[in-house]
Amino acid sequence: MQPEKARPFDPLDPEARNERLHGFAHAVKNRIGAVWQAANLLKDLPDGPEKAQLLALAEKNYFAAARELEQLMDDFAVPRGITRLQTAPVDLKALLERCIANTAFRTTKKDQGVYLDAAASPAITGDPAVLEQLFDALLSNASKFSGPGSSIHISVQPRDGGVAVAVTDQGVGLTAEDLRAIFTRYALLSSRSTAGESQARGTLARAKQWALAHGGDLSAESQGTGCGSTFTVILPTDPGH
Repeated sequence: MQPEKARPFDPLDPEARNERLHGFAHAVKNRIGAVWQAANLLKDLPDGPEKAQLLALAEKNYFAAARELEQLMDDFAVPRGITRLQTAPVDLKALLERCIANTAFRTTKKDQGVYLDAAASPAITGDPAVLEQLFDALLSNASKFSGPGSSIHISVQPRDGGVAVAVTDQGVGLTAEDLRAIFTRYALLSSRSTAGESQARGTLARAKQWALAHGGDLSAESQGTGCGSTFTVILPTDPGH
């Protein structure tokens, strides 16, 4: 006898909704409990393999709990992100220069050089505030996952009636498995920031959403661990077409 297939979740069914919420609460309590246990044990442990294992356990359960929350939001079709852009003509070069200044507190601390090549920068239309958040996120990510004294390059090139902005770093790189999950909210990736910076793993998913909202896209490339990464934003000259 074959097992009965699970019914698709119906957020309008009160019984299904209650069952889903109970399941979510139980899963998150277990994850938080594991993090709490690890934290209690860590405070009395010297540096070593056992401490590293506990830290890995805490991290794994933190990200699993965050993913549980994201799945719940998806199941209930909770809208997230921006619903409407406030578009205007954008001087892309000037905007990227602001983003470099916005993230200088990170790059200066790590003695990282940030270089902008925007000689071929076509005029675009977009939401300046959202685009600034997008490129702030990419520059912060490049800095976090790159070592002291490294370089971050930003290039702007026309592409297919729009523009491609590539942010390339010399950092820790991404594995093929990491690349498949890089834009998933709170995915547990193998890469680690180089100076202990926080890495909540939700920012790149939002950056992808911001690019898509403009009618564009965001992609990631890397040749593997230790080979750096390139994040490329494609933006049309007019997000309405």
